[in-house]
Amino acid sequence: MMRRLPIVYVLAGAILLLLFGFSSMSYEQQSLIPFLTNHVPLGWVHAFSFVSFQYEVPISVASLGPAAFLEFFIRKGMHAGLFFILGTSLVHVLRMRGYRPVPAAFFAATTAVTVGVLDEFHQQWTDGRTPLVGDVIIDGSGALAGILLYTGIRLFLKADRIVKTEYRQVR
Repeated sequence: MMRRLPIVYVLAGAILLLLFGFSSMSYEQQSLIPFLTNHVPLGWVHAFSFVSFQYEVPISVASLGPAAFLEFFIRKGMHAGLFFILGTSLVHVLRMRGYRPVPAAFFAATTAVTVGVLDEFHQQWTDGRTPLVGDVIIDGSGALAGILLYTGIRLFLKADRIVKTEYRQVR
């Protein structure tokens, strides 16, 4: 009889495959600008004209235009979101395998950041892509947010169960 693979393993594997696939594509192949320009009303983006910072190039509505400005945040949000799920999946797998909270969180975080570094390293061989330390920081921040949220919820639920058990024993 074949054992079923836990969903967190499938999720982590799928994210790794997605990352590899996306980092193998040139910027032009995955650009959202044509879609945003043709299908999304972008007038509201001008409300964010006060946002301006440097990230390899100047990032602002004035310097990029509304579609590219919005695309920048969608792409960076995807980085953070994928690594949030990856970090959460990794820490969950480790906790289910018996690791204590702090070692599980540390190992999950270092693994996720290593994946982020390898993803950026892989991008240096893809035409039209630039590996950026800032992307690794975004990746690591997303993973860390997922790991901390998962660990915090698990610890809170455990503490809640302990309090409820003690309360029942006192009554």
